[in-house]
Amino acid sequence: MALQAFSFKTKDIEDAMTNTLLHGGDLHSALDWLCLNLSDDALPEGFSQEFEEQQPKSRPKFQSPQIQATISPPVQPKTRKQEEDSKIKPKKEEKNMEVNMKEWILRYAEQQNEEEKSENSKSLEEEEKFDPNERYLHLSAKLLDAKEQAATFKLEKNKQGQKDAQEKIRKFQREMETLEDHPVFNPAIKILHQQNEKKKPLLATEGGSALNFNLFEKSAAATEEGKDKKKEPHDVRNFDYTARSWTGKSPKQFLIDWVRKNLPKSPNPSFEKVPVGRYWKCRVRVIKSEDDVLVACPTILTEDSMQAQHLGATLALYRLVKGQSVHQLLPPTYRDVWLEWSDAEKKKEELSKMESNKPRDLFIARLLNKLKLQQQQQQQHSNSKRENSEDPEESWENLVSDEDFSALSVESANAEDLEPVRNLFRKLQSTPKYQRLLKERQQLPVFKHRNSIVETLKRHRVVVVAGETGSGKSTQVPHFLLEDLLLNEWATSKCNIVCTQPRRISAVSLATRVCEELGCENGPGGRNSLCGYQIRMESRASESTRLLYCTTGVLLRKLQEDGLLSNVSHVIVDEVHERSVQSDFLLIILKEILQKRSDLHLILMSATVDSEKFSTYFTHCPILRISGRSYPVEVFHLEDIIEETGFVLEKDSEYCQKFLEEEEEITINVTSKSGGIKKYQEYVPVQTGASADLNPFYQKYSSRTQHAILYMNPHKINLDLILELLVYLDRSPQFKNIEGAVLIFLPGLAHIQQLYDLLSTDRRFYSQRYKVIALHSILSTQDQAAAFTLPPPGVRKIVLATNIAETGITIPDVVFVIDTGRTKENKFHESSQMSSLVETFVSKASALQRQGRAGRVRDGFCFRMYTRERFEGFMDYSVPEILRVPLEELCLHIMKCSLGSPEDFLSKALDPPQLQVISNAVNLLRRIGACELNEPKLTPLGQHLAALPVNVKIGKMLIFGAIFGCLEPVATLAAVMTEKSPFTTPIGRKDEADLAKSALAMADSDHLTIYNACLGWKKARQEGGYRSEMAYCRRNFLNRTSLLTLEDVKQELIKLVKAAGFSSSTTSNSWEGNRASQTLSFKEIALLKAVLAAGLYDNLGKIIYTKSVDVTEKLACMVETAQGKAQVHPSSVNRELQTYGWLLYQEKVRYARVYLRETTLITPFPVLLFGGDIEVQHRERLLSVDGWIYFQAPVKIAVIFKQLRVLIDSVLRKKLENPKMSLENDKILQIITELIKTENNN
Repeated sequence: MALQAFSFKTKDIEDAMTNTLLHGGDLHSALDWLCLNLSDDALPEGFSQEFEEQQPKSRPKFQSPQIQATISPPVQPKTRKQEEDSKIKPKKEEKNMEVNMKEWILRYAEQQNEEEKSENSKSLEEEEKFDPNERYLHLSAKLLDAKEQAATFKLEKNKQGQKDAQEKIRKFQREMETLEDHPVFNPAIKILHQQNEKKKPLLATEGGSALNFNLFEKSAAATEEGKDKKKEPHDVRNFDYTARSWTGKSPKQFLIDWVRKNLPKSPNPSFEKVPVGRYWKCRVRVIKSEDDVLVACPTILTEDSMQAQHLGATLALYRLVKGQSVHQLLPPTYRDVWLEWSDAEKKKEELSKMESNKPRDLFIARLLNKLKLQQQQQQQHSNSKRENSEDPEESWENLVSDEDFSALSVESANAEDLEPVRNLFRKLQSTPKYQRLLKERQQLPVFKHRNSIVETLKRHRVVVVAGETGSGKSTQVPHFLLEDLLLNEWATSKCNIVCTQPRRISAVSLATRVCEELGCENGPGGRNSLCGYQIRMESRASESTRLLYCTTGVLLRKLQEDGLLSNVSHVIVDEVHERSVQSDFLLIILKEILQKRSDLHLILMSATVDSEKFSTYFTHCPILRISGRSYPVEVFHLEDIIEETGFVLEKDSEYCQKFLEEEEEITINVTSKSGGIKKYQEYVPVQTGASADLNPFYQKYSSRTQHAILYMNPHKINLDLILELLVYLDRSPQFKNIEGAVLIFLPGLAHIQQLYDLLSTDRRFYSQRYKVIALHSILSTQDQAAAFTLPPPGVRKIVLATNIAETGITIPDVVFVIDTGRTKENKFHESSQMSSLVETFVSKASALQRQGRAGRVRDGFCFRMYTRERFEGFMDYSVPEILRVPLEELCLHIMKCSLGSPEDFLSKALDPPQLQVISNAVNLLRRIGACELNEPKLTPLGQHLAALPVNVKIGKMLIFGAIFGCLEPVATLAAVMTEKSPFTTPIGRKDEADLAKSALAMADSDHLTIYNACLGWKKARQEGGYRSEMAYCRRNFLNRTSLLTLEDVKQELIKLVKAAGFSSSTTSNSWEGNRASQTLSFKEIALLKAVLAAGLYDNLGKIIYTKSVDVTEKLACMVETAQGKAQVHPSSVNRELQTYGWLLYQEKVRYARVYLRETTLITPFPVLLFGGDIEVQHRERLLSVDGWIYFQAPVKIAVIFKQLRVLIDSVLRKKLENPKMSLENDKILQIITELIKTENNN
């Protein structure tokens, strides 16, 4: 038995198995039970832990086995009195140490099963004491008595007595037959009973009653008598062999030679012939040493003395070389007897082992009987529970459905219900505002196709509308449908149109424009407004709303509640050509719904690019093509811009390529006339592609332009040239008299900020002639609205935007477009499991979309900051996002909507991702506990995560924050992770910004540093108002807009978590309210770090720390992750962290090297309590997490943490299944919380 091999006592093993196997455990559980419950002096060597100091210790210290080894103190000899005292003293000390926790764990485990034990304790105790062999003997005695009584009654002719005795006999026989099937019944007892039955006289004598009790004594005596009377026959054999059958040594000679070789100091073996009647045997004596003499005398007899000597020599060899194959060198007859002895010895050992294991087998059999009985009782209990079950408590399924989707849940309306809405629409049509805007609408290219769009949709359930940029499809197609459904009689069932947009700004701006066109005075979602919008954290819809613009994510969350969109009549998916993950996912679901709902209509609206692909996907549905405005757009490329503006690229410019700054060392062999060879080391410039000859096409341009094209870095946006171009537009005779806005496409917010600062500080743009506006999704709705407002006459509006202005929104007065040709794409590297936001060139399709933005109101002009030659090398289309991003959230929603396995579902996509990518995403969901291990089904945690519009790791962090009473700060951290960091780094002030951030740094954590900054911002707002707030933001280089956005997102996340049933506990009240005046305590910091670890555990790395000789040297913090080494990002407060420990990181990105962004240093306890699977390596005193994180600790401490994980997992599972369950007084949660908070206390 495995536990016996570790030298545990049999009694302790039995106790361990009884307390673990009956509760679903295994041998590992039994070993944990032994280490947890036995005192140190009762544990075998290798498991016990000698304490260095006999005094209470507040917390066990964990250490990495690679860093430091545990050193046990030397054991001093003890007197008898000291030994007695030492048996008592550790017990007292353990009560003040970790065993307090151990005892509580055991008490809790007992409490969990108290009811079940109380019900079954009596039967289990009786079962444990029950011995089938003893019972069988008792019944056999009673059976003999009953037979005697039956014989007596028969002689006395007592029929009733005879009948009763026969009934007893049948009863005893049935029970004995049952006992014979028992797993530990000894069949020998049955044979013994049958023998005694034959010997038993039919009629009882005077001493007959004594036979019932002396049964074994008499049978044993009879056996002994039989042995004395009957002599066993001799075993006589013939071992003769012929010279033909064997030519080797005889056994006697072999023994003599063996002794001479292996025992050279010993005399030759002696052979004493012993006669036994007319047979012989031989006693062989081998002197191995003075104190060691081997005597061998076989019990087998032979017919002559020589065979006896050979047989004795064979037995002596057998004992001398046991385990070796020497028998193969002996004659066949002696070889056979050798094997016979070997088999007999093995059989004897097996019998002895069976006899010694008999108590163990009996115990296991009893244990199995208990398990079988327990399973039967549990089955009966569950059946009765199902029959008598009452209404269950409110579960997560009901609570998740409590989320607010009122804007998308307009009830089905029949013709009569639509009548008030129709009357409202007719009233709005008669207003002057409606009529005035109707004339403007009629000028749009799409208005000419109004009838064909409506008629095609009546004949087909799916239609693709491919319209060029500026055709008006995003506002007019939904308007056409609404108008037709409200005014025509064919629409008698439903009128509820949903139009999805990829961005919030698009949904808001389009809804606002359509409301104006409808004549709704109160704007989107107002009273008597037919159009509204719903985006994250904001909803503008009313009872009269029949056209709703929303983001794609909002509709996907609605599908979790209503998988068939029962209340929606028409779905319009706009900008479908952008191929975002959400839009591709939505198309798969809508394709499935169309097969189940015959009354649902779908309109796909895209730019003119790749519209045939969408038509093919929906079984070749019709395509309606709408041309844009007829205004032509003149295109200028980089070479034209440089030629016209007269721009000069200086050699020391940051935008100039340094061709000769890289050199390569080469070895040149020179052979002289005399034949000698000399080696010379030379340095030559590395040849780059940029130094290649220019295309002959550029020969028509000036040498200045050719020089600039040759030396300008194509991978860096030349902001100086953009400034020169803007000045040129106002000075050039060709453009200075042309009114209209300038739209500049930039890759991201950093470039927008950089160019905005340059324009703000350049004296040429000081005058009121220019109005510079930044357009980005991070900006507020009010700030973004300025981009759509027409400036006063004589004012040039300059809009700085990302690809959000490419197709999602339309700025009506744009005449000039400056296209940098760059964009940022999120790419996920499957091999390294890293995401990276890469700046790359746009596709040809995107370049054409940007160009089209210039021809809205008149002839336009597009200035491309890249050469014509580079444009020709662009990809035709961008790679779909579903093929380049992580898919965890997508898989979560697939399982939430019960759409089958993610692998099968995503195989139906327009461009299916690789199976390995999907498999990795599902594995991550399994690791964090969001889905079941063996089926595509969400756990209660997964159901809650799917209801939160954040990454699954961040969602888990939010839920744990609610459970542990720190939802407010965790929601702030989650908002930062989903949005943008509020810290800014202005151009030329990086050192000042870094210094300000360092002043706010807290607890070696970027996350807590941001939370600390938010606390200070709130305090400044409360104490000094707007002026104090702005001063705080300037002093600490914080973006006020970002801080306001973070606050809004935080409140929305808190609202969603509480809506799922995780209401605030009393422990969370200290975080809320007037928190700005307080700073985080050490205990609060420890708790926040633990919650961070619960969510981001999968992003954990070990710090690579080597002490430096120079203490002033600043080294970048290096971290070993599961995918390899990485470096902490320069923007992190932990950039120069040098210590032992573990580092959480928010994301891993690759630029010039691999960096970890937003990091937090954590201690071992959060890893052990909220990390991966724990395994205790008892003999090595190691505790491993997920097989790659190791901590060295005493065995008891290791097992305690393993048991704590079991307990906390059970509590969390119950809480997730029933979120409204109160954990305020839960002992387990209190102990875990206290353990986390006091880890570093001494």
